[in-house]
Amino acid sequence: MFASLANLMRELKRISSIIRLTYLPASPLKSLVRWKFQRTGPVCMHFPSSNRLVACLVLTGHCLLTLPDSLGRPLLPTTPFHPAQEREHPEEEARLREAFKRAPNDPSYAARLGSLLSAQNKLPEAALFFEKALKLDPGNIDIRRDLAAAYWQLGKLADARKNLESVLKARPGDTWGILLLGMVSEDLGDHQRAAKLLADVIPLVRQRPETIDSLARAYYHLGQTDKARNTLEMLVGHPAGPEAVFQGGQLAAEFKDYETAQNLFTSVKDTYPDSAVLNYNIALAQFSAKHYQESEKTLTASIGYGHGTADTYALLGWIYAKQDHPPEMLQAFEKAINMEPSNPAHFLDLGDALLEKMNYGTALAVANEAVKRFPSLSRAYSLKGSVELKLYLLTEALKSYSAAIDLDPNDPKAALGLALTQWNANQNEEAAKSFKEGARKFPRDAFFLMKHAIFLLNSSDERNAEREARIRVLLKRSEELDDSIAETHFQLGNLAMEANIYAEALNELQLAAKIDPELPKVHFALARLYRRVGRPEEAEKETELHRKLKEKDEQNAEVNAAIGTRHP
Repeated sequence: MFASLANLMRELKRISSIIRLTYLPASPLKSLVRWKFQRTGPVCMHFPSSNRLVACLVLTGHCLLTLPDSLGRPLLPTTPFHPAQEREHPEEEARLREAFKRAPNDPSYAARLGSLLSAQNKLPEAALFFEKALKLDPGNIDIRRDLAAAYWQLGKLADARKNLESVLKARPGDTWGILLLGMVSEDLGDHQRAAKLLADVIPLVRQRPETIDSLARAYYHLGQTDKARNTLEMLVGHPAGPEAVFQGGQLAAEFKDYETAQNLFTSVKDTYPDSAVLNYNIALAQFSAKHYQESEKTLTASIGYGHGTADTYALLGWIYAKQDHPPEMLQAFEKAINMEPSNPAHFLDLGDALLEKMNYGTALAVANEAVKRFPSLSRAYSLKGSVELKLYLLTEALKSYSAAIDLDPNDPKAALGLALTQWNANQNEEAAKSFKEGARKFPRDAFFLMKHAIFLLNSSDERNAEREARIRVLLKRSEELDDSIAETHFQLGNLAMEANIYAEALNELQLAAKIDPELPKVHFALARLYRRVGRPEEAEKETELHRKLKEKDEQNAEVNAAIGTRHP
């Protein structure tokens, strides 16, 4: 917080000068979720966007066949990693089409044409020719595997899995089939099977960064972080170059393994072609790991080299916010806004940072300006509603969140804000309906589910077995979706303690304390638990921690879970 009212007013004047900028039409948002790691090139997402993996996984067995001499010189043999050069020429496609037209019952022509079209990334047509070839030769394992690869690329995962299982039933040692089924299994969310299959063909996995990433992703999903880290280490010094290492760092960051992310990013500091983006991602990994001073040093050095982008200054603003340096925070956000005045993300960042520092008056000024500049942006109204809710301006908050929902009915933040505002206004029936509808509409939003559970916990309705079960289901689901929310673990710990399940309670509360060591009520609950289980020394330590944290931040020290939980 600002040291005095006079300082607050001075900073409010500074903000007023910041936001009186010439209006420009808004450009598409880069990201309203600010901590999304920057990248410079295409990253292997759920399905590979190029035909690199097609080249890896198809064009194998039947490609050794040759065309009749009358149709020209034969196709050269290929390997999974080296498609024949002839496949790149349009005349080869014409020869194959003519051959298939002359001999439509010869599966080799249809299969070869499917391979050629796959290499050209013409996957829908390639799949049709593989299907024709397989119909003519149902027992051909190579064609079936190539059809599965085409299905996988097209997103037909169930069909791909079915055909690959047939391949491996007929030929259990088919390493390419094992590799591809591992990739398909990971995309289907069968992480256990994916990890087992891919680990069985490590020599093939090592050859491509995409397969390395898939195995690491499976391990992360299974909670086997050490194995994931060891897998990503295969990328260091890989022939694919620094871009592959960079993408591996992004994958580690996605699973909140910021130490590994930073190590991978740093390992290519001398070779990665875009040092500005690399330094930003290093700083972001450090920030996410709460190493704020290191992150500040990384960014200021990068700015010194002339890499001061708007996103760089926005991140620097957050770093200063976390270190309680309000003037520097405002200056950094001012630069971000001035560099990209048409980008609403920087206004939203500034507003969120001011909210976090409980500087509600200035945050409201920023939110009002955001709404003025970006009247069609749902998140601007959500920001305004958040500030108004903090200020207990409930009528205004209801209007702001309703406007946000009108603009974007699929925004979970707006839906949650409306439900919480209704709860604060003691409109409990409306709040219950909003929470129920939101949980149905956003079943994968961990934060929404957690807040719904807290609403049910603090409802005036009688708590029965059905309600207790519903609360636990919501919290457990929230935990499964995102295990980094301290409040979820705290609530689960409290429930376990109420049920005298002390081992579970201790595990959950310790997790909450690890995620957010400065949350006073967690230490209060741990102190209670330690006393119950006869560990007075640990109880006294937690009591002292709670006392110190409560003195440090009285407004955030509520022990009662009903207090301080009715806000976003």
